[in-house]
Amino acid sequence: MKNSKNIIEILDNRYSAYLEDEGKWLNEGFKGIFTEKGEQKENLKTPVYLMLPKEIRVYVDQLLSDEGRLKSTM
Repeated sequence: MKNSKNIIEILDNRYSAYLEDEGKWLNEGFKGIFTEKGEQKENLKTPVYLMLPKEIRVYVDQLLSDEGRLKSTM
C-alpha cells in the first residue's frame, strides 16, 4: 500500500462514533470486515460488509478501488 495509514485505521478513525454507538457489534472495529488475508476487496467478509450502512460501504469501496492504492483522506 502506498499510504502510511491502512484501511482499517482510516475507517476506525473516520467512523469512531458509529463504532461507539450502532457499530458495537464490530467488536474489533473495522478489522472484522476483512479476513486474516488482508485489506483487499477479495478478502471482504461479504455478509459483515453488507450489514454496514450504505455510506460506510461506499467509502470502503472507494478505499479499496484503484488496486489498493489509497488517496489521502485526511
